[in-house]
Amino acid sequence: MLNIGLSENKEAWNAAVIALGGTLYHSWEWGETRASQGWRPWRVLAQEDETPCAAVQFFERRVPVIGATLLYAASGIAGHDTESSVVNPLAAWMGEFSVNRKAILVRLESRFEDQDKSRKALLTSTGFRALADQWSLWNLPRASMVIDITSPEEELLRRMRRSHRAYINRAQRNGLKITASNEVADLRAFYALLLKSSERQGFAVRDIRYFLHLREQLLTRGRGSVFLAEIGGQPVGGVLCAQFNSTCHNLYSGFDWIARQAHTNEALHWSAISWARKSGCCRYDMGGAGTSYPPTEGSSGHGLYNFKKDFGAELVYSAGYFDLINRPALYSALRFAETHTGWIAVARELRSMTRRLFDSAPTGGDDR
Repeated sequence: MLNIGLSENKEAWNAAVIALGGTLYHSWEWGETRASQGWRPWRVLAQEDETPCAAVQFFERRVPVIGATLLYAASGIAGHDTESSVVNPLAAWMGEFSVNRKAILVRLESRFEDQDKSRKALLTSTGFRALADQWSLWNLPRASMVIDITSPEEELLRRMRRSHRAYINRAQRNGLKITASNEVADLRAFYALLLKSSERQGFAVRDIRYFLHLREQLLTRGRGSVFLAEIGGQPVGGVLCAQFNSTCHNLYSGFDWIARQAHTNEALHWSAISWARKSGCCRYDMGGAGTSYPPTEGSSGHGLYNFKKDFGAELVYSAGYFDLINRPALYSALRFAETHTGWIAVARELRSMTRRLFDSAPTGGDDR
């Protein structure tokens, strides 16, 4: 008989997630990192005769004023997500849990590939709705770039674009210094570079407290490192990586545009790949492709896609996002805000929708 319940034991949870082929985003440490940003983690384990067969890590966020929550399952279901005997009762458990938490929806991030029609059909048969969205402001990107790093280093270098190899060799000849560290001072130096990149490219960056918490959960426990490139003792580029269950994830990158001619990024990623291989990893996940799918020459983000592809990275396109809807009216407002006005407007739109609903409803009315 399948037993489904919440897990509150860190060691048991991580052991189950690893055994089930889970990702960094299923890990206990990632849950604690997200908790520092106001997302409450819930760890759900399905077991058959005390043997784990599926794991889901939910994150919950309250929507101000309206007394509702959002739930999303980071990186989807780890484990036996092709078996209806597991997925059906697990989906039913999710539905009941989300109602108890007054959730507008449960969003599940699938990590299986888009062409896997059988898994899509299984999820939708349980009540989840598949979204056509190629990206989301509060979920992992569907299109990501991953390098198989199981081959010898000579082979990995051979697969790269010639210019990438040249920049890596030039950096070594020119004395570019790259260090791997988990020290607070180096993290702060990296954060300064990340802010420079965000100002230039126009993307948002979480505050330093988030990165300090990430350091505490991952970097100081041997599961990650900050790689800094220095010229003349001055940090000019950096990447922050974390590894879990044989995959090393490039989580954040930043560099000083003034030093762009040094081509530090190629050498930094190569240093991270070498570190990942020595740590026993089989894959180097470079993160989002930065472009729509399929990538189109000249489209926004295509340069980032090419940069990663030239390392030998392959494009992986997931089946994307699946929503289990509890409160249809509020869900419609959320989807409008999400697809038309961006995440910042979501709470405003939900509050506005709630006021309209309650202004027109009888006393004690509710939209559920």
